[in-house]
Amino acid sequence: MQRQEQHQVQRQQLTQDMLRRLPVLEADRAAIVFQLGRLAARSGQVAKGNGMVEWIADAGAGFEARLFEQIEEGSGTEAEKALQRQLVLALDHRGLLPETDAMLADQFGVEESAIESARRALLFLEPTGVGAKNEHECQYRHAIEHDDPLVLDVFEAMEAGFDDVPGRLGLSASEFDRVTRLIATLPKVPLLYEETEQIFPELEVRREDGQLVTTWFTPALDIEADAELTWWHDTLAMRAKTLQSIWDVIAERQADWLNGELVLHPLTRKEVAARIGKHESTVGRAIQQKFVRTEGGTMAWRDLFVRATVRGQSPFMIKRIIAELIRSETAPLSDQALTEALANEGYHVTRRTVANYREALGFGNSRERERQLWKGES
Repeated sequence: MQRQEQHQVQRQQLTQDMLRRLPVLEADRAAIVFQLGRLAARSGQVAKGNGMVEWIADAGAGFEARLFEQIEEGSGTEAEKALQRQLVLALDHRGLLPETDAMLADQFGVEESAIESARRALLFLEPTGVGAKNEHECQYRHAIEHDDPLVLDVFEAMEAGFDDVPGRLGLSASEFDRVTRLIATLPKVPLLYEETEQIFPELEVRREDGQLVTTWFTPALDIEADAELTWWHDTLAMRAKTLQSIWDVIAERQADWLNGELVLHPLTRKEVAARIGKHESTVGRAIQQKFVRTEGGTMAWRDLFVRATVRGQSPFMIKRIIAELIRSETAPLSDQALTEALANEGYHVTRRTVANYREALGFGNSRERERQLWKGES
């Protein structure tokens, strides 16, 4: 019986450890760099590895000190502030605190009520959402601080599961749609560093002497100084190994594209998962927020996955053709005309899909483009 209980505890620990590792696999390079900056500030001897972005690393290095200053300026006893500082050090690379109160209480040797109180204190610190248990709670904290009070009203009504939220709050359908769109844009994690539109690719692929040469930018740790650094060393190594195995399959299948040909071959997450011996959901999580720099521009990994059709229904390829059609038009094409033009090229999508892709590309509808054309010519 005792051995069975030990095995059960080991399985639970393994599950918790894997749950900790999965968000790191999902993280983009900037988030990893930020975390390495935090670790460097603590140890003073962390080898930062390859692919660092200095200004993000610097932001990470000062992150905990900025939170400590806010804690010091706040209310509470010295013991309460000390526990709050311990929770800051326990924040994951996203600035969240996903561990349960029971786990944290056991880790720090305090009562669960003390953890609950310390966690609540963190939620009042900047940046908004720091210390939240999960992405949903972080969005709720952003809803609380949103300039539009309807955002919080609708968020809480939807959270309560009310059937007729617009009717309950006296909102029109258009107003309710506007607010739900705002809610959908609420940050799921604290904004740990200055927002930027810059993309940080995991790797670069270029042609040299007729061959494809791959350079990885994935940060890594070179040392294992203590338990925490060892965990991060191993986790980043696992992340790099998983990403490289996925990319090997992508590069093999999409070699024509990487060599400059405008063609993508069918490739699915399920196929990649079977090739590398991982679950399909793991592949799906791994390719999130991952980019590759090529001679043709920077691409999201997900755009290199194409459903098995004659031409391949890649959103990237469809958006590319829509952009080319609009840029070369002599008279504004309607969404229906764009849909028909795509069909002639072998891409069969709905008019609504075309409208969504067109909006995502930043192009107005045909009437808006016609007005722009008229103003440009006048």
